[in-house]
Amino acid sequence: MFLSMSLVFLLGAGRQALACSSCGSGGADPVVLNPYENHKLYLGLSQQAGFRDIDKNGEHRRGYGPERKQTLDLAWAERLSSQAFVSAVATFGRNVRGSDSEMQNGDLALNARWNLMQANIAEPWIPQVQLLVSHRFAVGRSMYDQKRDYALDVFGAGYDETYVGADLWYGMNTLMFGGSVIFGLPQAVDTEAGRIQPGAMQRWIGTVGGLVREDVKLIGGVIHEQRGGFEYKGEKQPDSDRLSHDAFLTFETLFIEGSNYRLTLNRRGVLGRNRNAVHAHGFTLAWMRAL
Repeated sequence: MFLSMSLVFLLGAGRQALACSSCGSGGADPVVLNPYENHKLYLGLSQQAGFRDIDKNGEHRRGYGPERKQTLDLAWAERLSSQAFVSAVATFGRNVRGSDSEMQNGDLALNARWNLMQANIAEPWIPQVQLLVSHRFAVGRSMYDQKRDYALDVFGAGYDETYVGADLWYGMNTLMFGGSVIFGLPQAVDTEAGRIQPGAMQRWIGTVGGLVREDVKLIGGVIHEQRGGFEYKGEKQPDSDRLSHDAFLTFETLFIEGSNYRLTLNRRGVLGRNRNAVHAHGFTLAWMRAL
């Protein structure tokens, strides 16, 4: 009896510890492996609506693209060692405007995380520190080769991008909190109009939350994302840099056995100053199961 209770306690503590500030926020890879998990399947359904464009002066304009974006993410995570795991995420989307819609595949992402420092239940103020590396493959149709009005056939970024970053998480206390910094290094893309080099990206994520009950976690946070201006045919385009501030709130179950569920509510372009960004609101409902 004592051993069983101890095992459940340690597994629950490990599950808290291996959470991360960027997981489930929409700011990084959506699926994470807990210490005793070797494989995990993730299925996430998202919808974004209420789109309004934000111009270079921070003014809201009406949206010129889809009125609703619906996305299905299918992910698989695989453990490499006690300190590292990888995951792959495939995306399928549906864009809707009025009675018209289009469905296509989106981009593909491969992710990896390493635990540089492991949290310890005996020392609750020792954080978990993870190094993350990711690469997004531009396999979905982008704005550079769109053929439909209102960008209904746009489901990808249009360029490959490699991400590197670090994630710090204090997850052993009643109040959990952490932060992440992620840098994106995009590749140039050749289009019919000429060669385009997107600017480098930096993303900062701050997260705070706690346990609503022993098997339900509530996490909220903000995402600051900034991207430098792009170059067109070797020339820097003025006023093409991007700045966006988003907010999210996540409810996630922490069951020791069986399936787990996550609901994330988000609002894009709603905090502080935004530039060349998008205002929208939406949700993601996800199902996860360790196998």
